[in-house]
Amino acid sequence: MADSKTTTKPILLATDMTARCDRAFDRALMLAKIWGTRLIVVHVLDPKQAKKKGLVPKEARTQLEDELPETDVDVQFIIEMGNIGELVIETAKRERCGLIVTGVAHYDGFSDVFLGSPVDHIVRHAHVPVLIIKRKPINPYGNILVATDFSDCSMTALNTAAELFPEVPLHLVHAYNVPYSGWLKSDQVAKDIGSEEAKSMERFLAQTTINNAAFKGLVTSSEKGELGVVLFNKIKEVKSDLVVLGTHGKSGFMRASMGNNARVLLGWLKQDVMMVRDPQ
Repeated sequence: MADSKTTTKPILLATDMTARCDRAFDRALMLAKIWGTRLIVVHVLDPKQAKKKGLVPKEARTQLEDELPETDVDVQFIIEMGNIGELVIETAKRERCGLIVTGVAHYDGFSDVFLGSPVDHIVRHAHVPVLIIKRKPINPYGNILVATDFSDCSMTALNTAAELFPEVPLHLVHAYNVPYSGWLKSDQVAKDIGSEEAKSMERFLAQTTINNAAFKGLVTSSEKGELGVVLFNKIKEVKSDLVVLGTHGKSGFMRASMGNNARVLLGWLKQDVMMVRDPQ
């Protein structure tokens, strides 16, 4: 069992009860069992839709309870009507949860479509990490890839990943571009920039708060190229089944507004993704 203060806190699962959300349900149960903590399942009914379909919280609770597999995990169901994003955030704060787990609404053959604006709201405003489940969980996570642009937010993402998953190998990757590479053909320019990026990685790692065991097992790399391409290649190389991203940073590749770049990146990633906000 993980030796972590964060992982003793309850896990909150936000579900819309669609078929694909059983993946998030299964992963949340798996994590709660591994961490020995409580699972709080939250389903929020939209008042207008509920009235139109004749739904009531009692029926939704019965459906969730019927779909719960046999488990020795302490599971609590909360069914409410109102604004999904706001109620999930409020519940996570009230119950002092350490992680929010959610899923995707459906898959359109090109990119995942998330639960929509509620997930955007949750990622932007959650005080804890948000784990977005894409794959059907079979085993605990085996390799975790953490993307960094050397910002404070990406530092928080690295520290959080190490705290939540202390026994899982971490791979820290940084993607960078050589400016004016179309004009400057000098190999020395690329070499100098690569050297400076390596130094930036050393300075970044000097500030981490992860424990010695996790630090010794941390594998780092700085790769020249676009972030998406670098991540795709690195995920394939290390067989990562979880990608951890800060919600914003120096380069703006992940912005708190969940801009187009973030949507594209989250859309094509087939792995589970954990979004981490800088608490500051």
